[in-house]
Amino acid sequence: MQALKDTCEPFRRVSRREPCPICGKTDWCGINSRLAVCMRVKSDYPVSNGGWLHKLAPGVVKEEVYSPAGTNPAAPIATRNRVYRAFLSCLHLLPEHKKDLLRRGLSEEEIKRNGYKSVPSPAERWRLCKELKERGYDLAGVPGFYQARGRYGGHYWTFKAPPGYFIPVRDSEGRIQALQVRLDQPDGTGKYRFFSTPNKTSGSSSGAPCHVVRPEELKDRRVWVTEGPLKADIASRYLGSVFIGVAGAGNWRPAVEAIQELGAREVVIAYDRDKNLKDAVRRAERELKVNLRRKGIRVFIASWNQEKGIDDALVSGCEITVKEERGV
Repeated sequence: MQALKDTCEPFRRVSRREPCPICGKTDWCGINSRLAVCMRVKSDYPVSNGGWLHKLAPGVVKEEVYSPAGTNPAAPIATRNRVYRAFLSCLHLLPEHKKDLLRRGLSEEEIKRNGYKSVPSPAERWRLCKELKERGYDLAGVPGFYQARGRYGGHYWTFKAPPGYFIPVRDSEGRIQALQVRLDQPDGTGKYRFFSTPNKTSGSSSGAPCHVVRPEELKDRRVWVTEGPLKADIASRYLGSVFIGVAGAGNWRPAVEAIQELGAREVVIAYDRDKNLKDAVRRAERELKVNLRRKGIRVFIASWNQEKGIDDALVSGCEITVKEERGV
């Protein structure tokens, strides 16, 4: 049809959120801001692959807004939590990623409960976003997702992530506020990368939030702080403590906010052992310690031998020594 050729805007499936404006049904038909292809109500313009074309009056269907790159604020935490949970439910965990998590010291039950999932192939990404949109999820401002320009005009939702597996990053209430990817092939920036699209159309930055994990059974009422969400998941499982995983030693400020939200009065800092070699890590530990003490919080420093991180130390059976820091 000439009318179809005259619009470069792609069609999308109707849904419960956007029913067909012609028949009122929530499946089978397609719409954009100008036209509807109704599969039930006939018109003078049949479509070759099924259905009938109907021209819509202005404003009947709201046209999607495409936010220029770098201008879209992050969606509220409630929206991000809903979208990320629905997104992860569509994914699978590849055997090699499950094997890596088991090697790190997690059980199969914990792997399933924590929600780790493998990054899908590029060919699946637009389809997954289409499915989320059809189920009524708003992807605008959800870090990791963005709108790409279609080959024949218009935009479609997709996402970008390197090969690896997703690690959910939760806030103090257990909501998924961001996703981090554990890369299959670490690059010059490290092994981990946040699922984030700050410079993409309708995308947004994830920032670098800390991860809060609560154990199934609380055995230690102190809150522990370590480097990285995955380390926090593993260490919490072995110590039975609330753990906060910061996105790098120097990014301790979100942890202080989370500690206050938790109402903790005692905190154990368990940064990696490479702090003995890195001035920046030692300085970050000192700044965190001073900031917490100023807020009236007792601060302890954890130490161990051999292994770099507390997660590996616990899995290998290293003894963890905890000593209170009384001086500045």
